[in-house]
Order: sequence, then structure tokens, then C-alpha cells
Amino acid sequence: MGEASSSILVHGFSWLYGSSEGEIELQEIMNGLTNTQMYKSPEISIALIFIMVGTGFKLSPAPSHQWSPDVYEGVRFVR
Repeated sequence: MGEASSSILVHGFSWLYGSSEGEIELQEIMNGLTNTQMYKSPEISIALIFIMVGTGFKLSPAPSHQWSPDVYEGVRFVR
């Protein structure tokens, strides 16, 4: 579960990086989102959805906080 949520989160950040024309500073990305029409592009929407889903899996917000300990307990570790 942790690897899947991390990969979703990284995928979202890679979409955000690609859509922001290679900018790596988050403050500059936010300035670009608020000051230009970049926020209307579908790529930004896809990136933000991936970031929110990946973060949601990591945080396990309500109501999934009830079943996530059972899921993590039942997962087999590959060695």
C-alpha cells in the first residue's frame, strides 16, 4: 500500500513538473498557477488529482482510518 501511494504521489508531482515547463521551486509553480491561465489546463487538474489521491492514501483520512490498520496488517512483505 505504501509503495502504491508513493508512486501515485510521485506521478502527480511529475505531471505538475511537466506542466509547469520544468520549474522545480514550489513557490514559482504557485505563482505561475495564480498569475497565469496555467491553472485551466487539464494537465494541472490531473496532477492535482494524483497528488491529492496519493496524499490521501498516505494520511488515511476518515473513514478509511478504520480499515487501513487491518490492510497494513494483512499485507505480505516480499523479501
